[in-house]
Amino acid sequence: MRKLITGIFILAVTFTTALLIATAEEPKKDKPEKKVEPPTVKITEPHGGWTSERIVTVKGTVSDQTIARLKLVVSGVPMTIRSSGGNFEAKLVLSPGSNCIQAIAKNKGGVGRDSTTIFAMVPRKDMKVTLTWDTDGTDIDMHITDPKKEECFYSHKETRMGGNLDVDITSGFGPETFTLANAERGKYLIEAKYYSSSGHAQTACRVDVILFEGTSKERRETHRFVLTRDNERKKVTEVFVR
Repeated sequence: MRKLITGIFILAVTFTTALLIATAEEPKKDKPEKKVEPPTVKITEPHGGWTSERIVTVKGTVSDQTIARLKLVVSGVPMTIRSSGGNFEAKLVLSPGSNCIQAIAKNKGGVGRDSTTIFAMVPRKDMKVTLTWDTDGTDIDMHITDPKKEECFYSHKETRMGGNLDVDITSGFGPETFTLANAERGKYLIEAKYYSSSGHAQTACRVDVILFEGTSKERRETHRFVLTRDNERKKVTEVFVR
């Protein structure tokens, strides 16, 4: 026969509490942006001095290879040109006497520039007209009709009066330059035609007219306008020689 044991029993139970402390990581500090230095621009050609050539090729380098375009200023007339892989090149028509050529490039760090001066021993011209525009890969044509109704343009570059279209640019920016040594009296009609837009919606154009450069009769005009579609032809101005 089993005995029943009676009494009070105390069961000790130990509870262990684990305290988890989550420590948030400190936010990572953004690395400071690398300082962008202004571009270094260097004109490598021409080297200055003098020339008997009326058309020269300007070449140079720019340290920031991401720059796709820069500005050339030739004796006060600005124009946009292409830069690729840190190199730029453009053909320019010089004026008689001293020609100051500036190359200017800009990035987030600032502006860089270089300049050179070349003396051109070339005959004077009564009229010089320069067309430039602001889009790459586009073709803008200049048309100039003299008082005898003869038109000078890309497929008729020389006129009986002596007008000459020196440089015909078909790949963007320009410059295209018309010169005339002995301008006869009368009206000269200056027009621009958007020959090919290459998909660009519009392009801003600039025409600079210089009459009797380097003389007491010198006169300058600047005309700005926008072309918006292929084959659009616009009257820019009429110039009167008296």
